[in-house]
Amino acid sequence: MKTRNLLLALALVGGCTVAQAGDYSFGNVSFNQLNWSPSTLDRTQAGPFGAKRNFQYLEAEGGIGRSWGDVYGFFDLENWNRNDKDIPAGDRRYTTKVVARFNLAEVGGVPVKLYTHVYDTRGHNFFDQNRVLGLGTDLSFGKVWFKPFLGVHQELKYGVGANMNGYMAGYVAGFDFTAFGQPFSVTQWHETEFDRAKEYTTLASPTGTTQRRTGQNGAIGLWWTPIKSMTAGLQYRYAVNKLGVAGNENAVIYSLKYNF
Repeated sequence: MKTRNLLLALALVGGCTVAQAGDYSFGNVSFNQLNWSPSTLDRTQAGPFGAKRNFQYLEAEGGIGRSWGDVYGFFDLENWNRNDKDIPAGDRRYTTKVVARFNLAEVGGVPVKLYTHVYDTRGHNFFDQNRVLGLGTDLSFGKVWFKPFLGVHQELKYGVGANMNGYMAGYVAGFDFTAFGQPFSVTQWHETEFDRAKEYTTLASPTGTTQRRTGQNGAIGLWWTPIKSMTAGLQYRYAVNKLGVAGNENAVIYSLKYNF
């Protein structure tokens, strides 16, 4: 309970700080279409709780950086154009993520940051909230930037409750470049959950259910910003032993953003 309260408090502090001026800030709203691969759809339809369905989602996203650290967050409205509660994966879902990183010290010129994130998704008769508390840093090599983290993981899940759920390691990374006279960028986010608690290891498989203590989750994106206010994106979404399903899952996300 103490870990839960600390994570939520840090997220709230970060959210309040977003309103202040900073060294950088950004914000956008976007329309997104996520299409699972045919193999992913075929494998998950018979699962007890891992069925997938292509869907659209609307997103509001933003972040800010200051001398104390940085905050990033988004809110997604999934299946905004429908709400099929009787169809697996067809209900309207609400997803929020807040990441707050606070500068602690520098070791050999490398910043050490307190890292925390809260990820919450919920729909009809379902919710899942992940909380991570740990350490992270910032690394840059020219136009390439890399922000890794490692922390303890707590999860609150429908039908399971709140428990410590092992550890999570991950990163966000990217770089900007110019091609054909146009500005582009490549980004990636990735998370590895390991040493998961037995309450969270049950996954759907073609033969029923199975147990997996390690899972992968992430996406790689290519972004084109022809004008300052508009960005178009193409993402490859992937997961391994995650999202309720054993084995590989993958999807393509098409995005169009309006930048503030």
